Amino acid sequence: MSDLSVSEKKMFPSIPVLFLLLGYLTLGAAFMAFLPPWEGFDETAHYSYIQQVSDTKTLPRIGGAFISEDVDNYAGFAPVAYSSVPPFENNRGFNYRSFFESSDKIIHDGTVHVHHRPEHPRKYTPGKTANWQAQHPPLYYILLSPVYRLTSHLSWSNQVFILRMCSYLLAWFALIVAISSSLVMIRLESIKDNRMLQYWIIFGTAIIPVLFPSWFPEMGRMGNDSLCALIMSLVWYVLLHAYQHGLKWTHSIIIGVLLGLGCLTKVFFVLVSAGVFFFWVFRQWKLQGKKCLPRLPTNLAIMLFLILCLSGWWYYKNWHEYGILSGADEMITLAGQGGLFAGLKKHFSMFSWMRGHAAFVTTLGWCCTWSLARPHYIFLAPLALLVLWTAAAYAYSLKGHSISHVSWIPLWLIVPVVIGFSYHVLVRIALMGEGTGIGGYYLLFMAAPLGVAIGLGYGNLWSKTVFRILTLVLIVYAIVFTVIISWEQMMMFAGILFKAGSNKFYQFPDRLPHLLGIPEAFSRLKAIAFPNVGIILWLAGETLIIIGLISGFNSAYLIRKEILSEKNEIALKF
Repeated sequence: MSDLSVSEKKMFPSIPVLFLLLGYLTLGAAFMAFLPPWEGFDETAHYSYIQQVSDTKTLPRIGGAFISEDVDNYAGFAPVAYSSVPPFENNRGFNYRSFFESSDKIIHDGTVHVHHRPEHPRKYTPGKTANWQAQHPPLYYILLSPVYRLTSHLSWSNQVFILRMCSYLLAWFALIVAISSSLVMIRLESIKDNRMLQYWIIFGTAIIPVLFPSWFPEMGRMGNDSLCALIMSLVWYVLLHAYQHGLKWTHSIIIGVLLGLGCLTKVFFVLVSAGVFFFWVFRQWKLQGKKCLPRLPTNLAIMLFLILCLSGWWYYKNWHEYGILSGADEMITLAGQGGLFAGLKKHFSMFSWMRGHAAFVTTLGWCCTWSLARPHYIFLAPLALLVLWTAAAYAYSLKGHSISHVSWIPLWLIVPVVIGFSYHVLVRIALMGEGTGIGGYYLLFMAAPLGVAIGLGYGNLWSKTVFRILTLVLIVYAIVFTVIISWEQMMMFAGILFKAGSNKFYQFPDRLPHLLGIPEAFSRLKAIAFPNVGIILWLAGETLIIIGLISGFNSAYLIRKEILSEKNEIALKF
């Protein structure tokens, strides 16, 4: 911060940001300490991918990749996530309820399997279940391979926790880069004279995990979205520099490399790349008209060349083997069934389409974990409202700005990705008649542009009393929801709350054990997780976050008060 001007230092909420970042790091570690092995979305498949890359030096491919035998065998000893596929009960081995209702010997053997070291370091042997995550490009799994090799001799609980923590740190650093990017943005001509907007662009980015509690189950697991978030934040940082100083060939090289690495991590970045290209075409045309034609194609060609050099081979391989670029098993299946339009003609309904998009919005707020147990929808509605309220505030902030203005860049990047998700809703309908299963939490990889969108919306409207009060009410609800959902998740992992059959909601016993079941849950969870460490980290994390929020909102109040005071002084002079 030493290179910041006096006014910029005044706008930078250093104390709130520090407390919030430390809180997210601590609360993320707490989340992972409570989370039993394989309860994170698709973790069995992600782990098997890492294991195969590390041990066999081969890349998994759809149709010829399998879940590790080590992972397949785990369910015979210890509990795994509740199944959402009939016959539901025990079709993947023990679930949490059936495990803790078993004999003392089974629980003891499960505890040993989870917490004791294996006789020999684990090594990949293909099991019988197909690996559905083989669709993904390999960069994340290659990066995690050294961590896997260094921990292959550890217990399941320790190895899974370390792999999750390494993954989460990527997302945590993404937040740091995103906040650093905000310092670039507040220096831009159209923003540097608006103190409230400057403050909220920084603080809005810093409160993303508070607004969207899905951050923790999405990023606190083994999964490539954390690396996507870091790459996206770096892309955003360079984009803002290019906007500030003009797009130069050095910017094109760095952006091209980052987008290429992104495309080698997840197909999301193909859509992000399209957004980047279209923005610069409109931006340069707006500034220079036909004069931009000599330089712009060169800069974009540099980006495209580097993207293709780094990741083109993967997408060519998919096209050559499957006839589609993404390699996703659903897309391959749909192509074999006659394509999208044939499937939609058979299965499409407006209700399914609307339900799929409603689920997308809601799961940006909260996405549960792989057991897919959730509170009743009425309790998720305020989180969905917070998402829509924030989006509306951002849309309001765009009023009066050209589509080539910096405030539009988040939309240029987010819209292609959202269109891609919306298309996938149609794919799901075409395949099975329902559009659910497309999680809005995937959008959190765009934390950097999302944070600026939040800051622009809140900063422009924070002076409005109704907006400010409703926003604060919704944020307080999100905090209370996070506390309660943490308790419900802990109770479910301990087998006290449960998921029954096709019922998606948490089921409660006739009577909870004393003290809301917390002592009983802690006793049980020692078999499959680290509850003693988890509760210390959880209390510390929540405390740090609450201090950061109180300090941050107090600073926003003081800035608003100062601005009003200045306006009153000016009015009195006249």
